[in-house]
Amino acid sequence: MQFILSGVERRDNCLKRLQSVTGGQLVKNWDGESIPVIVGNLHGADEIQIECREKNIPYISIDHGYFRRDLNLKYARFCVSHYHCNDWRDYEESPEVNVFDWKDYGDHVVVLPPAEYVAKIYKAKDWLDETVETLRKNTDRLIMVKRKNDGDLFSVIKDCWAVVSFGSVGDVESALYGKPLFTSDFSPASPISLKDFTKIETPVYPDRTQWLRSLYGCEWESSEMKQCWDRLCPLLPSTI
Repeated sequence: MQFILSGVERRDNCLKRLQSVTGGQLVKNWDGESIPVIVGNLHGADEIQIECREKNIPYISIDHGYFRRDLNLKYARFCVSHYHCNDWRDYEESPEVNVFDWKDYGDHVVVLPPAEYVAKIYKAKDWLDETVETLRKNTDRLIMVKRKNDGDLFSVIKDCWAVVSFGSVGDVESALYGKPLFTSDFSPASPISLKDFTKIETPVYPDRTQWLRSLYGCEWESSEMKQCWDRLCPLLPSTI
């Protein structure tokens, strides 16, 4: 297993914390064969993910946590072979967050397209155009596109009917606020969303308790790297 250094201190410190309990090499350049561990999508991490997905090589992706966010990655999510976590196992703890009742009203639909790097990694450059076309055929509601870092998410979703997303942290925030979701399988809110966008007028409002616990189980504090590795290890090949 190789931990790919980015040259950015806060990212590399996060790598080193996990490496200290797992072993593996700290390297600047991936060898193209070992299981790589990366932080974020920059500094070549996007190209590593693309190659891993093409060659069916597992990898570990690290990024900011879903519920506790810290610039220095004191809290981070650790996902296997995906940018967002989809390891839907039982976890005993729930995040300390406000969970609002589902809101079955609203006037417009909010679309959250994949960010540039995510679209590149998951070959989703046409996702936005195809999604808007599908929605227009199945609803008369106004469709609003909210791109990453383009204004405030809450101001767009607070009066919306539903959120349609490829997969982002915004999906989690929308679900906590009580907005029903339509997403791809890559979304961190996949278990509580519909995948058929033609059903935009008939959202679902499932229980979120188990989903929240499971997603929280993918997020770890810097002092919990041993527990983090215990969860990640069974998801990787038994040869490591």
